[in-house]
Amino acid sequence: MVVKKVEMKVDINCGKCKNAIMQAVAEIEGVNQVVLDEEKSLLTVVGTMDPICVAEKLRKIKQKPVVVNIGPPKPPEAKTVPQPVCCKPCPPYCPPYYNNNCDMVTVSTYSKGSGCTIV
Repeated sequence: MVVKKVEMKVDINCGKCKNAIMQAVAEIEGVNQVVLDEEKSLLTVVGTMDPICVAEKLRKIKQKPVVVNIGPPKPPEAKTVPQPVCCKPCPPYCPPYYNNNCDMVTVSTYSKGSGCTIV
């Protein structure tokens, strides 16, 4: 299914109405995001749900939804990570140098004297 953004005008008279709207819409299968703008009385629902289901669910709780817009959601903004600023170019990676001071240990594992050397 295609993800879509549905915007509807709803009546928000009190906190109880707001809670009822949010709860009713959140129960719909396929809803990913619900935003309720109280100042504009605008409900925005994003997901794979059917917009008709959203309107029917709102009618069941005595709302009179008016569809404002149905379309694709706004793509997420790409976040750019600032690159560190260097004063001089970075040297290429080199493996750490090993010390020349090595202790040698001989381990005999067989009765005939053959063994291995661990450095």
